[in-house]
Amino acid sequence: MSIIFVAGLRILFNRVEFRWKVQQPKPLTYLSHLEKKQLSLKDSRLTSLPPPAKWKRKIDSPVVEAAMREFIDKILKDFVVDLWYSEITPDKEFPEQIRAIIMDVLAEISGRVKEINLVDLLTRYLVFHSCICWQEKYYKNY
Repeated sequence: MSIIFVAGLRILFNRVEFRWKVQQPKPLTYLSHLEKKQLSLKDSRLTSLPPPAKWKRKIDSPVVEAAMREFIDKILKDFVVDLWYSEITPDKEFPEQIRAIIMDVLAEISGRVKEINLVDLLTRYLVFHSCICWQEKYYKNY
């Protein structure tokens, strides 16, 4: 039986050529060049020092500052960190930068609101617009 098996293998190997398959190179995607350039998490170019807090000199009220910080913390926690960011990375630098940007925006709004002359606003705009609305209603009836 073994003689027949060896003879059959010899005939098979003489008639059929067996070779190792040549592996095709992996097809390159349009983003494959970026895989080579990807930075490690510990790279110094990825971390930056936080910008100095510009908002501190604009708000000038620890109570308002604490309320704004608490409000922003709740928004960031509910809509950014807990919702999607913590699943991507444990890094805390992005939420801190977002917090600083929002505080800068709120401080700028606060500074501009402080510059508004409330008496001028009430007398010029509200009274003026209420007179125009009253005149339009008055003249529509006639």
